[in-house]
Amino acid sequence: MSFTHRFLGLNPKTPDHRDLLLKNYIDAKTLIDAAQVPGALDWGAFPTPTGPLPEADEDPLYNDKASCCVLAAPGHHVKLVGQLTGAPMIVTAGMVRDAYAAATGYDPATGANDNGWIIRDMLKQWRSKGLYGTTLAGFCAVDWTDADEVAIAAWLCGGLIGGYALPVRIREQDPDWSVPEALTKDDEPGSLGGHCIYQHGASPGLDEANSWGEHTTWTPAWRRKYCSELWAPVLGSWVMKSGRAPNGFAFSDLLADVQARAQG
Repeated sequence: MSFTHRFLGLNPKTPDHRDLLLKNYIDAKTLIDAAQVPGALDWGAFPTPTGPLPEADEDPLYNDKASCCVLAAPGHHVKLVGQLTGAPMIVTAGMVRDAYAAATGYDPATGANDNGWIIRDMLKQWRSKGLYGTTLAGFCAVDWTDADEVAIAAWLCGGLIGGYALPVRIREQDPDWSVPEALTKDDEPGSLGGHCIYQHGASPGLDEANSWGEHTTWTPAWRRKYCSELWAPVLGSWVMKSGRAPNGFAFSDLLADVQARAQG
């Protein structure tokens, strides 16, 4: 897909001390540490309960027509988690378009109000009202500079949703992104714009993701330089049905904190 047919749409988040941090719900003494995470984790390469690998998700989910990446990323996540839990979910470009319009006032007919969205606001709506037939039990912020925490978070939740200040450089690196040795103005974070991406794998040397419906990779060094926020979306169906997340995730504590924040 040419970059002339791609849209961005990530609006920057504002600091919020109420954000729950994933590291507070991981018990490293209860069978969970980075050593347990597969060395080359990619949920897209794990067999479904019936045996075959998940079907490739090549639909840009309307992000080739509007700046709806913040709603396309959870669509990719829902589709993959549905296959991995044996309960496939249908998410179409039309569904993402309608969700984007309802959330932001975007007008598909005229293109008006195509201003993108904020990931945290999307996650809050996903938790309270649902999205694409699913709801979140909660969501936690992940330290994108900590390789172990990123790997554990991706393993626990079936993937991550992140915000990235993309550099112009990726136009020539597509679809494998890395930080060159000699930096220019094309490598400045955000020089291309902000983008929301679903990451379905994390390993010591390479992250795996779905961006604009294409398999995209980047190095940990690239993530550390260009990531602006990273979230672990906790789908109840994943935690209860996947049977793949290791022990040591304080799920009940997370639910209690989510409920307390909702009431506060």
